[in-house]
Amino acid sequence: MTASKGPQRTCIACRQARNQDQLVRYVVAPDGALLVDYRHRLPGRGAYTCIELQCLQAAVTKKQFSRSFRGNCSDPSIEMLQDGLQQALLQRIANLIGMARKSGQVVSGSNAVMTALRQRSKQALVLVSEDISAGIAIKIRELADRQNVSCSQLFSKGMLGQVLGKGERSVLAIQAGPLAEALLIELQRYTQMVREN
Repeated sequence: MTASKGPQRTCIACRQARNQDQLVRYVVAPDGALLVDYRHRLPGRGAYTCIELQCLQAAVTKKQFSRSFRGNCSDPSIEMLQDGLQQALLQRIANLIGMARKSGQVVSGSNAVMTALRQRSKQALVLVSEDISAGIAIKIRELADRQNVSCSQLFSKGMLGQVLGKGERSVLAIQAGPLAEALLIELQRYTQMVREN
């Protein structure tokens, strides 16, 4: 992952300073609950951790959130924070797909995606639904592998269709470019978070 320029923050667990966009921000709600602020947009004082389960666990175990917020937050559970982070990552992925659709960088539907891959058009990412038929999934993965295109599996057909503003979609491909690069980073973060669970 390339470091981008921007403000640096320190992980409250491992104490490493990183670019703010490489960390997860947390804020305290008015009721004292700890909230995941993945997009760094909520008001108020923030605390940060790396986007890694071990840092999240260490921050909870060592009561670092309570220290950071001077005791003004309820003690969070690791499960609650992990679930909040996973939901935030899924929402970010869905938003990026929506942005790619609006800018005309998405091809969807198994036939259209397979045609795009066979024509060696500049696809950077293929996303197949979790409920795609096994036979079609294998064909698409093989084609993507041959073209050296990253292939991930996420969301249901209904959810992919909803994100694209269409009926059910079992597969989509996104053209190479900044949106595809951002999506690949978020997919990697989500996969790592789920795998560590």
